[in-house]
Amino acid sequence: MSDSTQVLTLIIIVSTILLALFGAIIVRYIFLYQQKRFRHQHEVLEMREAFGRTLLQSRLEIQEQTLDHIAKELHANFSHLVSLININLSEILPQSASHVQDSIMETKSLAKQLLSELKALSASLNTDHIMQIGFVKAFNNELNRLGNTRKFQVTFMRTGNEYRLSPEQEIILFRLCQEVLNNILKYSQAASVKASLQYSPDIFILEIADDGIGFDFDQVMIQSAEKDSTGLINIRKRARLIGGEVQIRTRPGEGTIVTISIPRKHTEPLNL
Repeated sequence: MSDSTQVLTLIIIVSTILLALFGAIIVRYIFLYQQKRFRHQHEVLEMREAFGRTLLQSRLEIQEQTLDHIAKELHANFSHLVSLININLSEILPQSASHVQDSIMETKSLAKQLLSELKALSASLNTDHIMQIGFVKAFNNELNRLGNTRKFQVTFMRTGNEYRLSPEQEIILFRLCQEVLNNILKYSQAASVKASLQYSPDIFILEIADDGIGFDFDQVMIQSAEKDSTGLINIRKRARLIGGEVQIRTRPGEGTIVTISIPRKHTEPLNL
């Protein structure tokens, strides 16, 4: 082989190696760039989620402060006024004509019922009271209030060994249940409501079912996005905030079932 051929072969080999190295450098650069871009997108997503959680927590804190203030006002002022009305009616009753006394007695009964409702409403809005009595009792009180409307047949059952959630979880879960029950009261046209709590070693499951008119879930979600309505969206966001998930099963004419599940790792043992 001549010297010129050897030189040419060497040049080709060296050029090939250099091109391979250059290609490897380009591939490595693209790989690192994609990795960096992916990390950046992931960090941005985490920052957005963290901001969303912080914003939601702030809104919930403001909401709880507002509800506490309303609860105290109801208890301190409105309940006091109703009590004074009842006292005045008791003083008027003996001085009234017999045909008026029945109306006064009925008004006293209504005032007493109003006072009872105000106390119950005040308790349901008061965060400290809910944390003191616990989620189960507070939820049962809400179901009783729903049953007292005489519009629904309400049933409530529990299975498994009961344990407590954290105070923050119980408050948020209770508010979620209030929103679900309020929707049933306003929109469902149901005759019965069934609620259940399932305590298992791995997961806590709450289910609220009604036999009402139901709705088209996908259509409602689309309309919520178009109208910037956040009812169903917020229910899911709040559930995720306490480590839970929400499943809503419904069809027009077939009622609605709302299931909230929270893994056991997010719960605390019940101290009796």
